[in-house]
Amino acid sequence: MYCISVNYKNSDVNIRKKLAFSENVQKELLTELINGKTVSECVILCTCNRTELYFCGNEDSLNTVQNLLSNYSGIECDLLKKHLYLFYSDKAVMHLFRVVSGIESMVIGEDEILGQIKLAYTMAKDLGMTGYELNMTFQSAMACAKKIKTQTALSKTSVSTATLAGNEIAHFKDKVNVLVIGATGKIGTVLVKNLLSHKNVSVIATSRKHSAESVQTKANITIANYADRYSYMDSADCVVSATASPHYTVTYYDLKKNIKTDKPRLFIDLAVPPDIDGSVAEIKGLKLIGIDYFEKLAKNNNELKLDSVESAKEIIKEESDVLKKDIAFHFFLPHMESVKNKLSENSLEEILYKFKAELPSEEFIKILDAFKSCGEKI
Repeated sequence: MYCISVNYKNSDVNIRKKLAFSENVQKELLTELINGKTVSECVILCTCNRTELYFCGNEDSLNTVQNLLSNYSGIECDLLKKHLYLFYSDKAVMHLFRVVSGIESMVIGEDEILGQIKLAYTMAKDLGMTGYELNMTFQSAMACAKKIKTQTALSKTSVSTATLAGNEIAHFKDKVNVLVIGATGKIGTVLVKNLLSHKNVSVIATSRKHSAESVQTKANITIANYADRYSYMDSADCVVSATASPHYTVTYYDLKKNIKTDKPRLFIDLAVPPDIDGSVAEIKGLKLIGIDYFEKLAKNNNELKLDSVESAKEIIKEESDVLKKDIAFHFFLPHMESVKNKLSENSLEEILYKFKAELPSEEFIKILDAFKSCGEKI
């Protein structure tokens, strides 16, 4: 098993946004990999902070996957390689366990990653792109993550990017009128829920499903037509965009044309690729912050979770060890009968001397201890 990873630790948003493939592109990439036959199983994970490919194959597969990522992203292959982390065998398994548990997230212990990995795995599985090894590995990793959430405080004190953004907005001024573009998406839903927990915040959320007239709801939210979003930006103190749109949801030209009031404004872009035209920061009184900004805020939160991280690592070590034994035993089963026949032809002494000659001392001692334990039980 291999893993190729591009994430916030080794790449800035300009690299990551080129690898933030849509679901259709992900399916196309998976299909091309499998059809190439150098990869037997494959799962692709795309989030705002990472793009990762988990696959089973050989050394030639690495070049195939790297070249394909280069082709799909438009990043020259030599440049792309500078931003790749490569994991193989046990390290690839361990990396997946760490990612799904939230240890590798920008905000340690965040909850969204488990759901994102479940969706990525389910998509690959439904497409017939997974087999025994990746099925066992991903299912075990997700079960381990749930165990960590139950037995440690890692997620109980979790602060996601959306929550960090919500807190930033709530502290912007005494009363904050917020326009949220993409409120029905994964990040937007969490953001709005967080904003509504602050009594000083009122929310306008855009929707493509409503008429041009706003509809007042009971939850201190105004639902507005997405097409009319600019008409709300002059009165808004804060504008947040978190969509999967391939185009800007806010451009400098349209925003400048609709801004009439001179006052401080906070614009937050939680999308990868970015939703908001970077030129809007040139408008007087406007502050624009993107998703990388929250990496700094996340570090403080992460420091509080170090004890839980150590506990999580112990659980990962135990659970991944169980997985490795299960997989090894699965691939040994076809050889069981022939091994039994061979063992019947040799004495125990001959077998032990063979182990003694061929195995490292630690492994040989473990085998002797296992035989001693069997003898004592008998």
